[in-house]
Amino acid sequence: MATIEEDYVSFETAKLLKEKGFDNISSIMYKENGEMCVNPKSVVSWRLKYWYPCLTLQMAMKWLRKNHQIFIRPNTSFLYPIKWYSEIFCYGDNLKTQQDIKTEYYDSPEEACEAAIKYCLENLI
Repeated sequence: MATIEEDYVSFETAKLLKEKGFDNISSIMYKENGEMCVNPKSVVSWRLKYWYPCLTLQMAMKWLRKNHQIFIRPNTSFLYPIKWYSEIFCYGDNLKTQQDIKTEYYDSPEEACEAAIKYCLENLI
């Protein structure tokens, strides 16, 4: 039986999440140098500015959906059946755009979701 592992946002995306308002401590955090730290209970509040939440892709997508009315859906193409992209649906008056957006093509749904999350943080919030 295969082991399934979690897929986390990149360090760069974690920094964007914090910059855009995600301020919860997660069970895994990135240190300022990009190193992952599991259960960072020793982090005191004044040092949190040097730590970044290491969220799973699903947690980041849920945060975007609940807080910014942005929905991300990975999909595969009929033209390129082994390639993946993400559709981004934006709803709500607080967003810069109301149109549906598609990302580039990627080799996995996880890569497509990471790219979509990063796009949303850089361009829609």
